[in-house]
Amino acid sequence: MNTQARLAVLGIAGTLLLAGCGSGSKKPTAGETDPALSAALGDQIMVDPDMSGERGAAVAPSGGQITIPPQDRSADAIAAAKKQAVQMAGGALQPAPAPAQDGANALAQSAATAAQVAANSKAATADCSAKVQYSNTWAAKLPAEIPVYPRGAVQEAAGIDGNGCALRVVNFATPVSVADVISFYYTKAAKAGYGAEYKLDGSDHVLGGRKGSKAYVVYARKQDNGLTEVDLVASGK
Repeated sequence: MNTQARLAVLGIAGTLLLAGCGSGSKKPTAGETDPALSAALGDQIMVDPDMSGERGAAVAPSGGQITIPPQDRSADAIAAAKKQAVQMAGGALQPAPAPAQDGANALAQSAATAAQVAANSKAATADCSAKVQYSNTWAAKLPAEIPVYPRGAVQEAAGIDGNGCALRVVNFATPVSVADVISFYYTKAAKAGYGAEYKLDGSDHVLGGRKGSKAYVVYARKQDNGLTEVDLVASGK
């Protein structure tokens, strides 16, 4: 799924729908290496080699499903990722409450509103997503309280700061379960003072909330190959 389609699925209204993905917007190119990303992420996040030249995940050539190397989805790798998630969450994860069956669009709309950080500026009414830059470095620029899941394999990222906009959109894959992903973000968000509403939207598990002028939305879904694909949106300042 490309970024334009992904953001459309996220339901972030017209504010975040890309106007020209693949037709003028800059996206990472094959073999592109980003030293800033490597330095910022270290061993915590894997990166698609087709996007950055680093070790990590690759998108399947057919079927549209993400794959990651066998060694990164082994029992030991899963256990290590879960252990690191617990450590990052302060020593324990809280299970999220049972999800509601609707309301996911409202969570996405909240993130769209938060992306426009200069409410008293004409720029704030502009389409923030039309100005996003594509680079996996945006995964390293997520808020500390809403990071990529430990050892998550980043596939694509985009974002913008300035001109009345503050937005990060990151797509990644992980071998842990959807429940593990949701529990991690539910715990991190709650401890950081964010709201944490949990909804179901078809096959997507959606968690989102706000803290003042900041908002986040997590979309997680299980792929047929057993991996969990996650779309993570963080907006506002």
